Amino acid sequence: MKAATIFMACLLALSQPVVAQSIFDGLGGTADPARDAAQVEYEQWKRTIARQAKEHTSRLWLGHGSVTVHFCVDAAGRVADANVVKASNNEQALLALSTISSLKLPPPPASARKAAGGKCHLFSQSFYYP
Repeated sequence: MKAATIFMACLLALSQPVVAQSIFDGLGGTADPARDAAQVEYEQWKRTIARQAKEHTSRLWLGHGSVTVHFCVDAAGRVADANVVKASNNEQALLALSTISSLKLPPPPASARKAAGGKCHLFSQSFYYP
């Protein structure tokens, strides 16, 4: 009797209408494929900047500490402005600032340039010296 009751409950649950849902819902996409593609392109560009900063970071050891640099990248991919906002010591600050200032970056994607309206793109990069 118990098995029959459980079986009937399962049948009732399975007979309810099913709601269709895209397998891509909830993956961060929007209904606009062009906007999604532009966002992906912009994220790839930001990763390129982070990768270049990491690759160009000097291995010179100047003690333990960290430095945070805020900088702006213009429409041509040039670092237009860079400021140290936090540093453990002056030597590390100068080294981090030199690293950011010397980056040769690709220009931002066309969609990002249009969205920025001619203004630069702001970034923050932290350097950790263990």
